[in-house]
Amino acid sequence: MANIATGIILTAGTITFGNEWYQTGKVNWKIPVATVLIAAVFDGLAHIDQNAAVGLSIIVLIGAVTTEFNGKSVADTVGGFFANATDTKAKKTPPKVTLVRSVA
Repeated sequence: MANIATGIILTAGTITFGNEWYQTGKVNWKIPVATVLIAAVFDGLAHIDQNAAVGLSIIVLIGAVTTEFNGKSVADTVGGFFANATDTKAKKTPPKVTLVRSVA
């Protein structure tokens, strides 16, 4: 059974792998291999000190979320989704109504 720190490391590796693939269009197979190796190290560290392993793995997760590929990180991409959703609502303006007077 995997511990919390190992799960966080695997999540960080998945985020990094997916973000690089999404931003560059190229698959980097070194990331999944490194992720599995680092997860094994953190699993061993969790047997020594669970709190230290979780704390360090959260730092790794923050690094994964903020790492940029082609100038964009996961945080930028997710933030862009929310920014576009609010901008779209703001850009919708009601149609312009013109009043026409009839002269009789």
